[in-house]
Amino acid sequence: MPDTILSVLRRPRRRWATRLRRARSALSGAIAALALLLAVGGQGALQREIDCLARNIYFEARQEPEEGRRAVAHVVLNRVADERWPDTPCRVIAEGFPDAGALCQFSWYCDGSPNRPQHGAHWRDALALAQQVYRGHAPDPTGGALWYHADYVDPDWRHALRQGPRIGRHIFYHDPGHPGAPEDRGSDP
Repeated sequence: MPDTILSVLRRPRRRWATRLRRARSALSGAIAALALLLAVGGQGALQREIDCLARNIYFEARQEPEEGRRAVAHVVLNRVADERWPDTPCRVIAEGFPDAGALCQFSWYCDGSPNRPQHGAHWRDALALAQQVYRGHAPDPTGGALWYHADYVDPDWRHALRQGPRIGRHIFYHDPGHPGAPEDRGSDP
């Protein structure tokens, strides 16, 4: 049956109506996507901080006992809580790079390695522990330490600090006179 003039005139309306419905649907989808992005954006930032903390655990202490890995994570968070350092784990870990060269706060961050975790079980463990420590579900075995070093090195800066506990292969330090610092044991590492 041939098209009537009326049916021909209605086609553009139908097309525009279809396009309008599609546009409204797309706009609703875009609004929903934007709302999701905003909600996930906060989670993304939180997850990024936990990931930085996990990388520090992984690269600084993955072979350590659980208490040693937890202690390394707490040093980062103790610095976050101290006004002398940046206010997020990622910023604390990156502090000094690239200006400090080999004297970065955490050597793994500026040693030129790609810093991609390679061991699945160690990485999963570091992520789980970072979650616990970040959320306050794991006690600080260091008593608020802000520094540490491996027990096979003797950095000069250690003399200006009060030695705290030895945990695994690391020695932890506090500010002299820090209220949470343990009593001086009278021995040098």
